[in-house]
Amino acid sequence: MKRLHLILLTAGLIPGWAGTPAWACRYNVLEVGFIDLEMEPYRLFGYVTSQMTPERVSTLRDEIETALVESNVRFELVHTDRDTDHPALAYLTQHGIEELPAAVLVSPDGQSLPIVLSDASISPGRAVSSALLSTAQAEVLKRVAECYGVVLIIEGPDETANALARDAAQAAVDQVTAQMEFMPKPIAKGPQVVTLDHESVADERVLLWSLGAEPADVNEPHAAIFYGRGRWIGPLFRGGQITKENLERVLFVIGADCECGLDHRWLQGTMLPARWDAGLQATVAQTLGFDPESPMVKMEMLSIVRRGMGGAAVPGVPFGYREIEVSDEPAESIEVVEDATEVAEPAPHEAVPAMPEEVIPTRPSAPPSVPMDVAEPSSPLPVVAWALGAVSAGVVIAGIVVFLAARKR
Repeated sequence: MKRLHLILLTAGLIPGWAGTPAWACRYNVLEVGFIDLEMEPYRLFGYVTSQMTPERVSTLRDEIETALVESNVRFELVHTDRDTDHPALAYLTQHGIEELPAAVLVSPDGQSLPIVLSDASISPGRAVSSALLSTAQAEVLKRVAECYGVVLIIEGPDETANALARDAAQAAVDQVTAQMEFMPKPIAKGPQVVTLDHESVADERVLLWSLGAEPADVNEPHAAIFYGRGRWIGPLFRGGQITKENLERVLFVIGADCECGLDHRWLQGTMLPARWDAGLQATVAQTLGFDPESPMVKMEMLSIVRRGMGGAAVPGVPFGYREIEVSDEPAESIEVVEDATEVAEPAPHEAVPAMPEEVIPTRPSAPPSVPMDVAEPSSPLPVVAWALGAVSAGVVIAGIVVFLAARKR
């Protein structure tokens, strides 16, 4: 009988252990945001013609490729009179470009931006470098490398509205900082606010373009949230949308467990087009206590990202541990460019509609409206775990009853 009750107790404990999530995620959303999977780079198309000497074309290519070292921009040279079927030629028509050489920067989100290379007063390499390193971009990258994240306030012409936006951002940052001790993993430094004053807006054309805006559009304050490797998460908030509640809803996601069940395509947002040099990477390694570019760490994070997107290797991927059938086919709702030369049809960035205060507009699609700590299971695994737990509890109780009965005898 003693053997019987030991067997029953053991049988009850094994299902309980099996049904319990034994592997808590080692990383949070912030940490996974520091890896670059190189699945959704910006593309820079350089346009040349046969009328240019081979030496000039070679120099142009070398200068641009040097300027793009350590960046998330991939360069491709297009000979306009030879590559007559190249899809990137559509950008020349779209922007009315007639003078060559020229370049067009294309975002993973679809929008494109012409870069002048024909100006004799500035070299092609310098023209490209200046597009990737503005004052505000450099400040955002520096801050995200050493802290939780950044709320960027882009000021409009009205100082009263600007003050309200700054106050809302600071209140959201303070609230998140006060709650950091309760997050799944410790984060050394809380989020910060960076302000782009209205007089400097015209100098940040590339930064605004990457957010789907132009300097002329900034007639009211705007706000964007960045984290990880300069990733933009959430929407571009405008005017009355810049509230403490809206900002902190997005900010709290950054500190969440990367297995929190939210759609990774929503979490791992588009990065700023910029150079991420060794100095920034060293700062990140010191901030996190490990190097996210380590091959082993990157492999583990990649598996997390792939699980969170159903196993499809597609751009824009953010997390949640789920036992699912991994398919090599990309999700139907996501458009994948198979060939590096295939260029998505230029499309404007979606505008964020007006919203009630309790609703957060999202980019490209909203995550489930579920509290962070009570997310609805996204797979059958939690149900199975509860079932196994109930069975194990019953077996344990039966074992205890048998044990007590044996003792009485």
